[in-house]
Amino acid sequence: MRSAAAEPAMEPPQRPEDDRAVGALELFFDLVFVYAMSQVTHLIEEHRSWAGFGHGVLALMAVWWAWVCFTWLTNTSAESGTLARTLIFLAVSAMLVAASSLVEAFGEAMVFALALLTVRLLHVVLLIYSARRDTRWRRALVRLLPVLLIGPGLVVLAATQESPLREALWLSAVLVDFGGPAVFGMGGFHVRPGHFVERHGLMVIIALGESIYQMGRAATGDVRRADVLVAVVLGVLVSAAMWWAYFGLKHGAAARLRRAPASERARLARDAYSYLHLPLIAGIIWYSLGVGESIAHPDEPLPPLSGLALCGGAALFYAGEVWYRWRDHHEIATDRLVTAVVLIALVPMATAVPALRILAAVTAVSVAFVGWEVWRQPEIGGARPQPD
Repeated sequence: MRSAAAEPAMEPPQRPEDDRAVGALELFFDLVFVYAMSQVTHLIEEHRSWAGFGHGVLALMAVWWAWVCFTWLTNTSAESGTLARTLIFLAVSAMLVAASSLVEAFGEAMVFALALLTVRLLHVVLLIYSARRDTRWRRALVRLLPVLLIGPGLVVLAATQESPLREALWLSAVLVDFGGPAVFGMGGFHVRPGHFVERHGLMVIIALGESIYQMGRAATGDVRRADVLVAVVLGVLVSAAMWWAYFGLKHGAAARLRRAPASERARLARDAYSYLHLPLIAGIIWYSLGVGESIAHPDEPLPPLSGLALCGGAALFYAGEVWYRWRDHHEIATDRLVTAVVLIALVPMATAVPALRILAAVTAVSVAFVGWEVWRQPEIGGARPQPD
């Protein structure tokens, strides 16, 4: 046996001086998005139709972009004084109002629209305050300011209209929000890689937490039924496989972002995280909708929308993994691609067999994916699967 002295001490990796960990204030801010995610699911549940599903997609994109705006702000800015904290607390309050009224975002929608506009206005005020000493950042702010205000303004206008003009205005708002950084660029934004990667990982945890919440809520009152208990276990295994897929390759993410040239780093962060993490989050949210229905009615075939949510949501997550890994390090994560294709192939079965069986099939595919990675240890982006 080797002595302890012969083993070199394992020191935790040190963050560069220009990087930092996620702060307690940011964690507090993210709490309101836990509720917002559940409200997106609730919106679709209250309006179980393809139109309701489309409304859920638009609502999720609005919630996501509100979070993205503040994530870039807190990553670029080191402001932590009383005024900055007060503005963030106000933003939390406004976002809570928006989340509370999200179910009516396409009905009696003015409360949601004005609350979302308030969140975005507070973000702009914080940006102006944080950029007051940085000439380059002020130039970036002037370039993006119209884009930051037009999107939520269109949502307010949509609240005064009926369908289909209402949905067209929502879609326009999404295109403005997501298209602005792509059209006008990311010059002037400094990215702290470790902080940026950690913040997005926490949002993935929030989405996975929503899937756990939906499973628990669906099982409440029926936990004495054996098929419900089996469905809960299967559902958790699928969520655990998603956790493995994402966090198994997270260790090299900050290093890859840090190695990117300064001129490319902000664009890489925008594409791989602000854009391509949305399919990951959306996939988990849609899966949570389907797995909740499967647990509530395990002995019945799933309705078409719920079947698509269960199999297609999981497939979207793994497809999002493929897109994210490709943009991050220009390699195709073949095992994730195969997993997504097989899950999509299960969609037609979801309406023909009892929900417990299709959930078992989704679980089998997910467990096979994890088993493959444990056995083969494929190297992707210079890292091997090694979850925390």
